[in-house]
Amino acid sequence: HKPSKQWYQRRVREEECDEVRNKFQPIAAENESKYHPDDVARIKTDDLYVSRFLSHQKQDKAAAASMIDSVLIWRKENGVRDLDFSDMKDKESPVKSMFYRHKDKEGTNILWVQPKFMDATIREEFEQYLLWLIETRPDADKSSQITIALALDGVGLTEVDIEFIKFFINVFMYYSPDTMKRMIVHNMHWLLNGVWKVVSVLLSEGAKKRVVFLK
Repeated sequence: HKPSKQWYQRRVREEECDEVRNKFQPIAAENESKYHPDDVARIKTDDLYVSRFLSHQKQDKAAAASMIDSVLIWRKENGVRDLDFSDMKDKESPVKSMFYRHKDKEGTNILWVQPKFMDATIREEFEQYLLWLIETRPDADKSSQITIALALDGVGLTEVDIEFIKFFINVFMYYSPDTMKRMIVHNMHWLLNGVWKVVSVLLSEGAKKRVVFLK
């Protein structure tokens, strides 16, 4: 029987991922103590995960290998593997501010983000909760993508936490390879146009194309 198109695609992906691993190997030899062992194991065995780095870096294998290094170091430094927000009975604000609900028309899970419920005095907790939500997203083991719905109802200049926004952008730009499929910004008040101009400078051209504004 003639091999299927899916077989060829999987075979090409395997070969490309092995090339990335080969380029990553000498980097890892110097920095492996800076990585979490489970993250290293995933790089060695999960082609879907490695392919996300390739996609994020527009098929540049050397850049993908370098990104793997920076992501793994960052993940260990931030204790991503050890985060646990599964019991949130006493954490009403984070739960109200970020949660998964529904899917978009392509079947991608939607992460809702509502800044009006955020508290800048405990920003670190919100940042960690975001990381945990990404880490435990539906089908995370299959390197799934997510659509972000940024709901800005009732959000003015006084409710905007620029430092959290910077963290949020950095997570998806540099440390969560090709995880955000698109971001839908809903009901942004005209007063926030200046904030958007500041934030958009932090985004790559590719990331800007994934942002959709809706009223």
